[in-house]
Amino acid sequence: MAFHWLDVDVAYLKGLAAAGFEGIRTARHEMYDSVTEARPERVLWPPAALGGALGALGARLIGKRKSASAVALGGLVGSMVGCGAALAWSSRGLAGPCARGAARRVNALRDARWLAANPIDYA
Repeated sequence: MAFHWLDVDVAYLKGLAAAGFEGIRTARHEMYDSVTEARPERVLWPPAALGGALGALGARLIGKRKSASAVALGGLVGSMVGCGAALAWSSRGLAGPCARGAARRVNALRDARWLAANPIDYA
């Protein structure tokens, strides 16, 4: 039991992570209907296709080696960037409430730990 403090800290970190995920889960359930109305295939495909085309074109025009694999890799990277941007943009209404819910739960857990370590004596 030389590392008892490590066990306590790991348990505390697990509790913080669980509190954060619980706050995110709660916010998702509260806002589920209003945020997720858009269908993913309508939101993701156009930006992914545009990103792929721009990536392939950029790899073709800019690269010194204009091989087919470089163009394909440019298209793949462009598609991934376009898809990621579309996901970030479509979930922007959910990010704020999720962050607030997670922060609220984590802060409550931190306050409880602080009060356990520093009891307030009013007498």
